[in-house]
Amino acid sequence: MLTSEAIDWNGFGEQIARETDALLGGTEAILIIDESGFAKKGESSAGVSRQWNGRLGKVDNCQVGVFASLCHNDMASLIDTRLYLPQHWVNDPDRCRRRRQYLRHASIIKASARLHY
Repeated sequence: MLTSEAIDWNGFGEQIARETDALLGGTEAILIIDESGFAKKGESSAGVSRQWNGRLGKVDNCQVGVFASLCHNDMASLIDTRLYLPQHWVNDPDRCRRRRQYLRHASIIKASARLHY
């Protein structure tokens, strides 16, 4: 099962990306990177903070995910996902330790990360 502790999630994601590149890649392919906010009521989920939620069009309590898709013509495939951790999460090791069961398999983008061209 995919929910088993024995799954190598990084290897699984890399395999999906390789197979998608073989199917959809090439000079006509487009890589789309986008974020999406998920409204949350409490603060127990990893990465929850008052931050911009594009789905709601305002700042609210939410988690933010960053998603990468490879597209070619009318075909697309999700190839990677990351959970965004706001700076106050990154700076609070106790909070991260308390949420480690949620963060164990997550790919994380920390607030200090920068995109390089």
